[in-house]
Amino acid sequence: MAKMVIEKSFRKKERIYLPGEPGQSIYLLKKGVVKISKVTLDGRELTLAFLKPGEIFGELEVMGETARDTQAEAHSDLLICVLRRENLMQIMEMKPKLGIQLSKLIGFRRKVIENRLENLIFRSISQRLASLLLELGREFGEPNGNGVKINLPLTHQDLANLIGAARQTVTETLHTFKSHGLIEMTGKWITFKNPEGLKNLA
Repeated sequence: MAKMVIEKSFRKKERIYLPGEPGQSIYLLKKGVVKISKVTLDGRELTLAFLKPGEIFGELEVMGETARDTQAEAHSDLLICVLRRENLMQIMEMKPKLGIQLSKLIGFRRKVIENRLENLIFRSISQRLASLLLELGREFGEPNGNGVKINLPLTHQDLANLIGAARQTVTETLHTFKSHGLIEMTGKWITFKNPEGLKNLA
């Protein structure tokens, strides 16, 4: 595979692919954080996932030979490996287990998205945000003296896009969490001090 991939660098905020583009490549993230999002019919952005080094993305359209319905953007400076679809198919012929693993990954990610959409419909803003912070803590959390720091810089708009809420509402909810001693905020960094309190709220 190392002989087949092409390494590419992307700067922060640069788009990797856009909706409507043909799914001709699969991407392996080596360095940085990738944001996967979708634009709703009313023009709002809904963030589906943040991916960290070691993860792959763009696999759904490659396996299904369909056009992209999401967009991928560099949340930080990136280094990725690009593998063309024909090369992926060649590798899968030699290693059939790879196809099984990709199918499992696609099913898992669909389940994650379904759960997130259910949260948007059935949960309050406070519940969604508490659940999201716990999820980000599992994915990007680093213990420190005050609790668990989410090692991923996020604006209030980023958080709003993740839970389908207005930025101002997210800001107000975060300040409520802070006043109750659940979290600390320093710029774009969030540390949660009371995981059990967030779990109860979620």
